[in-house]
Amino acid sequence: MTPQQIVGLAVRLFSIWLVFLTLQFVGSGKALNAELGSEAGYAYYFAALMMICLAVALWFFPMWIAHKLVPRIQFENVLRVPAHEAVMVACVIIGLWLFAAHVLPGLAHFVSLAFAMKVNNQPLSASDQFTIVRLGPVVIELVIASVFCFKAQAISRLFLTERVSREEE
Repeated sequence: MTPQQIVGLAVRLFSIWLVFLTLQFVGSGKALNAELGSEAGYAYYFAALMMICLAVALWFFPMWIAHKLVPRIQFENVLRVPAHEAVMVACVIIGLWLFAAHVLPGLAHFVSLAFAMKVNNQPLSASDQFTIVRLGPVVIELVIASVFCFKAQAISRLFLTERVSREEE
């Protein structure tokens, strides 16, 4: 793989991350609309629309962006890292980043909720609905981070098998 191809792969992975971030923005917009009225979440919806447009552009034009970021100096400028291993490492890095950036703060919320329940001797049903609902995204992000970390080899096979089958046709 050339350095440009590695950057192109990173650009595509960044576009996937933008889609996850967009889902979070849509959820925040829905929560604002439910709490404050119908006009409060439009800023979040607009930001989500812009992020989706950017994610689509990054997904369809990764090599153009990569060549703008990393110009080719020599024609034989090739790194000898197998594509399968590069995709596997990238998936693990994304999984670890998701875990560190999203799951750990969410788990801190879960621990504080459990501690408050133990100290106050109250059941989970006594908590308000927003406290419990905030645990849903934490669980989803934990599952996504776990899939990226522990199934990186299967994900890399999936990405590379589709590419090989398209080139054979």
